[in-house]
Amino acid sequence: MAPRKPFILPKDIPIDQYPKPEVFLSEGKRIVDMARRRGVVLRVMGPLALHYYFSDNIALYAKLERLGERYFTDIDYAGYGKQRKQYKDLFESCGYECDVQTMATTGKTRQIYYGGAVPMIDIFIDKLNYCHEVDYQGRLELDDYSVSLADIMLQKLQIVEINDKDLKDVEFLLTVAELGEDDAKKINMAYIAKRFADDWGFWYTATQLNLPKVKAHVDAVPAFTEEQRAYVKGQVDTLIARVEAEPKTKGWEKRAKKGTSKIWYNEGFSDW
Repeated sequence: MAPRKPFILPKDIPIDQYPKPEVFLSEGKRIVDMARRRGVVLRVMGPLALHYYFSDNIALYAKLERLGERYFTDIDYAGYGKQRKQYKDLFESCGYECDVQTMATTGKTRQIYYGGAVPMIDIFIDKLNYCHEVDYQGRLELDDYSVSLADIMLQKLQIVEINDKDLKDVEFLLTVAELGEDDAKKINMAYIAKRFADDWGFWYTATQLNLPKVKAHVDAVPAFTEEQRAYVKGQVDTLIARVEAEPKTKGWEKRAKKGTSKIWYNEGFSDW
């Protein structure tokens, strides 16, 4: 048996040995296609997904300078828990090794693979559960390669201490994506509104903290024109109005009475 390769973090790989962005882009789809042939559902998350959805707008994304010297650092996937036992064989067949330490501690919810064409692959199983929960159950088949645009938006809006790069991702998404009431290459406001209508904490983080920050932050991003900044602000207003129009559940109303006097997010995950 060949010795295991050492797990080297992307930041520790010399830049002259680092894979080019096109390697990540091709590898992300290659693995989804390989999984599909095996009946396994995996979908790409994060900046890679934005590149798949909006390949014609990548020049704008690059101007935002929200990715570092290495551009992509890993490939993030979402998958279903009912198939998690199949991931190890799948990724080994694609040339990767399993990080056994992560598998032993969080293998039911998260798995890490390394040593293949890209330095690191992260799989989030059934949900992303940091500041607030983003649930993928029944939603990964909405696009051929990526999680839905609504879920990408939720992944950003769930961050309590949102930073510059995540604000830029939201601004980019609101610039290039259509708001709508379904998931057909749109940001599904109906799904987002229903999600917030049953979770006061997530609603508060998204609509009272992060979306107002987007409106303030976009003015300071040189890559956007004045017209684009105004458009982003209008998109924010449209999304908030749609969320506010959704009838709230009794659970939402009960939790709203306590407000921020009680921690409304998962502690220990104020950022991501």
